[in-house]
Amino acid sequence: MEILKNKIVINELFEKGKYLSNGLVMIKFLESDSNGFLFAVSSKKFKKAVDRNRIKRLMKESARKINVNNKRIAFVYIGEGVPTFETINKSITNLLSKI
Repeated sequence: MEILKNKIVINELFEKGKYLSNGLVMIKFLESDSNGFLFAVSSKKFKKAVDRNRIKRLMKESARKINVNNKRIAFVYIGEGVPTFETINKSITNLLSKI
């Protein structure tokens, strides 16, 4: 799994990409020649870095098992409170099946 770090690539993803949301996770995705993932959690909603990092770890683990070809995907957590792995996994698999 490749994590997106290039600012130009990330800006292109958010400007040109399509999005899906289910109230817990928002996904921005764009067709590409390679795979790339981005995981984000708002620091305004979650003041503690421990909570933000926990949510990002849960999203990474859920996305690790899924095989997506030639897409750049940004996972943005928009829910309230720290979720369990089951809710994150169910939400992400549901959204990725719609792509």
